[in-house]
Amino acid sequence: MQDSHTAQRTIELWVRSFAPTATGPTRERALEQVARLEATGTVESVSVDGWGAEIELETLSERVPQIRKIERRLTAFEEWAGRTDRDLEPFFRRRQVESTITGERHDVYRLPTVALAEFDERGLVHVAPCRDDDRTIDVFDRFDTLRADSRRDRLVRFDGDPDDRRDDSISRRVRSRPTEPDPHVEPHSPGPY
Repeated sequence: MQDSHTAQRTIELWVRSFAPTATGPTRERALEQVARLEATGTVESVSVDGWGAEIELETLSERVPQIRKIERRLTAFEEWAGRTDRDLEPFFRRRQVESTITGERHDVYRLPTVALAEFDERGLVHVAPCRDDDRTIDVFDRFDTLRADSRRDRLVRFDGDPDDRRDDSISRRVRSRPTEPDPHVEPHSPGPY
């Protein structure tokens, strides 16, 4: 299944905000990639949100808006995975914990250090990290795909004189369906997804 995008994307980068410094380079690299995508116009908009290593579901969500937002996203991620035959485990792990004091049981989600959610006008269209059969698609794979798709949207046409090059950028839009091959454009091979 190819995961290249066909409409302008907005992205959410989720980072484990209180993670140990050992995860710092991953977070920093992801933040740099997001800034680069936004600066080049590859994505329409970007938001960066934080979460912890784990979240206990359905406890404080009525009183804490950030927890409610994370729970809504996790639900959307699960629905997307179900629709696309992707697996979010082991990156997002749901388990049940029991209090040794009260005996109460709660669902807890273990969250990845960084995650990327991509949206277009239809809604959520991709989540990373995930697994597609035996292939892992991490956040940085998706950054590469978004950049590659953006480059494919810039067509350079050669009309007559090869020294007369006109750049016909598709300004921040991506074609929604393939068109007839243009004899003036060099064919490209699809990306890894």
